[in-house]
Amino acid sequence: MVILKKQQLLRFNKDKIKNKKVIVRVDYNVEIKNKKLEESYRIEKSLKTINFLKANNAKQIILITHFGRPKNKEPEYSTKNLLPFLKKYIKEIEYFEWEPEKQIDENKKVVILENIRFFKEEEENDLNFAKSLAQLGDIFVNEGFSVSHRKHSSVYGISKYLPTYFGFNFEEEINNLNKVFEYIKNKKSIGIVISGIKFETKIELIDKFIKKADIIILGGGIANTVLKAKGFEIGKSIYDEEYLEFAKKIFSNKLLLPFDFVTQNGHRYLGEIKKDDIIYDIGEESLKIFIEELKKVKMIIWNGPLGKIEEKKYAKGSLEFAKNLMKLKNKKIIGGGDTLKIFKNIKVKNTFLSTGGGAMLYYLAYENLPIFK
Repeated sequence: MVILKKQQLLRFNKDKIKNKKVIVRVDYNVEIKNKKLEESYRIEKSLKTINFLKANNAKQIILITHFGRPKNKEPEYSTKNLLPFLKKYIKEIEYFEWEPEKQIDENKKVVILENIRFFKEEEENDLNFAKSLAQLGDIFVNEGFSVSHRKHSSVYGISKYLPTYFGFNFEEEINNLNKVFEYIKNKKSIGIVISGIKFETKIELIDKFIKKADIIILGGGIANTVLKAKGFEIGKSIYDEEYLEFAKKIFSNKLLLPFDFVTQNGHRYLGEIKKDDIIYDIGEESLKIFIEELKKVKMIIWNGPLGKIEEKKYAKGSLEFAKNLMKLKNKKIIGGGDTLKIFKNIKVKNTFLSTGGGAMLYYLAYENLPIFK
């Protein structure tokens, strides 16, 4: 468990900001559909840090983010596309087409660099590339909790060359996730819901919490993989073949799996699924059981949608689950980029929404992050 000290936190070091050029790693990897922002939570959560830097007379604020999954600097993944949305929150922001060794005009108050993943050196954690980034500023602020499980130049490498502090949201993330470990230590009951498609990113978490949690619920492609491993027919539903052997070994009386589903051919119970069926959403009866069981625990952790939320007709299960969770008085921690989309029009109560998906999973599994090692 990481305990952040005062000397690491931006809010306790405002005397270091005045007249300094401050590089801030944010996560503005948002989705734009039909020229509209699908979800702005990650942008909004960075504003406290940005406004703090402005209020304490930072000379220049340089924002670094990734955006989408570019392969060859495709124009649709340029951060230039984020400007119309960012200007609603940060009026003076400008786009800067940065590349190594290129310097920024000091008169520009707030700039966002080109998509950092346009450079292959970013994901390689190339130290010369990280040094080139560091030369742009005097101080580095990590406000990108959601990418801090990756050893990338703009998160990990750059901190080797500049005084580094953690922003307001990063601090809030760590403090809230640490409550999970406190609950475990104090033997307070925990229920964890792990869903989505990728088994690989959740294997350590399942391994850890099958021992630590009081209830562990699996959904989506994760549940399909376990059901397939245990010999159930899942038709043509998505599952992770690579992890079938691991899934066969998952057994616990704490484990709950869905037993009814929505397919393209209508509602199916487990045992009724045919070879051409595709599971797209969780069924209502499984949802009711899950909610009833989760009422019994003190804390609920949820990562990953329970169905194919990209299609409205298959988002119902995840939406209903979210609405019912909000009626519960338990402490709740919910995270993951896709999971956040579910809460776009739902009032959040007694819940911490984490900006992290993979980072949240990593931290809960290992109680640490690569940037602290």
